[in-house]
Amino acid sequence: MTDSNVPEQEPDKPASVGLLDRIRGRLTPVGTALASFAAVGAVAGGLVGYWNVWKTVSTDVFPERQKIQREARARPDVTPRLSLVVLPFANLNNDPEQDYFADGITTDLTTDLAQMPGAFVIGRGTAFTYKKKQVDLKTLGKDLGIRWAVQGAVQRAGDQVRLNVSLADLSTGRDVWSDRFDGDRTNLAALQEQVTARLARSLNVQLVEAESRRSQTDQSTNPDAVDFNLRGWAKVYEPQSKLTNGDAKALFEAALRLDPDNIDAMLGKAWCIAVSVLNGWSASVVEDKNIATDLVDQVLVKRPASSNAHIAKGNIFIYGNPEGALSEYDAALEIDPNSPLGYASKGIALITAGRARETFSPVQIALRLSPKDPAAGTWHFFLCHAHVHVHQYNEAVEECRRSINLNKLNWFPYADLIVAYGATGQLDMARQMLAELNAIRPDFSVQWFHQIGYARSSNPQFRLEYDDMVDALRKAGVREQ
Repeated sequence: MTDSNVPEQEPDKPASVGLLDRIRGRLTPVGTALASFAAVGAVAGGLVGYWNVWKTVSTDVFPERQKIQREARARPDVTPRLSLVVLPFANLNNDPEQDYFADGITTDLTTDLAQMPGAFVIGRGTAFTYKKKQVDLKTLGKDLGIRWAVQGAVQRAGDQVRLNVSLADLSTGRDVWSDRFDGDRTNLAALQEQVTARLARSLNVQLVEAESRRSQTDQSTNPDAVDFNLRGWAKVYEPQSKLTNGDAKALFEAALRLDPDNIDAMLGKAWCIAVSVLNGWSASVVEDKNIATDLVDQVLVKRPASSNAHIAKGNIFIYGNPEGALSEYDAALEIDPNSPLGYASKGIALITAGRARETFSPVQIALRLSPKDPAAGTWHFFLCHAHVHVHQYNEAVEECRRSINLNKLNWFPYADLIVAYGATGQLDMARQMLAELNAIRPDFSVQWFHQIGYARSSNPQFRLEYDDMVDALRKAGVREQ
C-alpha cells in the first residue's frame, strides 16, 4: 500500500504527619474527588506505556508545544491543524474479557501521538465515551473541535496480534488511509512504533528525536507480565473504589513477580498506592508514601521522559507539599502537553499553593482537551473553588452548578455554593444548599471543613483565603462540630 500524505489545511475553518494522620479516616470524600481525576481523568498520558516518543533536544520547544493548547482553549472556534482523537479500538475477538488488550493499545497510541510536536490530542477519558457507539465523523469533528480521527481494531490469536488502523478526515468523514499491522504480544512496542510512524507520515509531521524510543532493555520480554500490566491499567480506569484499586495493585504486583524490572508495573503500583493514600484507604500513610515515591523514582531513573510518573509523584505530594506537586505536574506537561490530567492536577495544586488566580487557564485547557471526561465534574469544581478563593462569587456559582449537574453526589460544590450565595446576599439559596449538603454529608461541620483545608496546605495565602470560607460557612448556619 502506498502512502497517502494528507495536505495541510488552513486553521481558519471553524468547527463546531500529625493533623493529616489524625483526620485521615474522615478525608475519604476529599481523596475521592482528588483521586477521581488521577485515576479516571483521561489520561492523554494514559498508560504512559511502552514508549517514550518524540523527545527533543531543545528545552525551548516545551513552551511552544503548550502554546497550542492555550490557543485551542482561548479560541475554541478555530480548529488546530494537527488536532485528533484516537477512538477506542474494536476488539474483534468477540470476547469482552479481551477488551483490556484493545483498550491498552488505544491508550498507548494516544500517549504516543500526544507527544508529537504541535499536536492537539483529545484525552482518553473523552475518547472512551464513544466506545462501542456508532459515531458520525463529521459531527464528532464539530463537537470536539478537531480535524482527524484514528480508528482501529485488534484481533489476537495466542501471542499473535493484528491491528487494522485508519485515519479519517473529519471534515469529509472519509478515510485518507488505512493499513494492517501484524506482530506478537511479546513485542507490542515494535508493533505500535510502526503504527505511530505511519500516522506521522500521513499527517506530514516532521519528527525531531533526541533519543530513540524506549530501549530494548526497557521492554519486558515476559508476555505474561505485559498481560498482567495491561489488565492492571484497565482496572485503574474502571469506576474507582477501594476494591478496584486493590485489584489493580494486585495485578501490577503479579507482573512484578514475573518481571521485577517491569517499569510500567512499577508505575502502576505506585499509582495505586497514591490513590489509596488520597482516598484514606492507607493503613500507614507515611510508609505508603515512601514506597510509592521509591517506585516512581526507579521509573524516572530508567525512563525520565514519563509524564505519568511525574503526575503520580505530584499526587503523592499534593497533600502538604503543593509546591513540590506543582514541580512534578509542570515536568509532566513538558513531556506531554496534551495531558488533561496534568493540567487539571496543576490547577488544584495552584489553589493550595496560594496562587488561585493562576488556576483557571490549566483547568480550562484540561476541559478543552477532554470535554466529556468522567472527571469533568471535578474539574468544574476546581474552577468554582478558585473563583471562591478570589471572591468572584457569581462565576463560582456558575461553575459549581456545572459540577453538580455532572455529579450530584460530590459534596464539595455545595460547600462552595453556600459561601458564594451567602456572600452575594442570596440567603435562601445558601440555606437550600446547606440542606442538600447535610443530606449528602450529615457529618459536615465547620471544624471538619477547617481541618481538611489546613491538612492540605500550610501556605499562608491559601489559609487566609480558606479562613474566609470557614467564616462564611459559620455565618450561613453550618454547625460548629
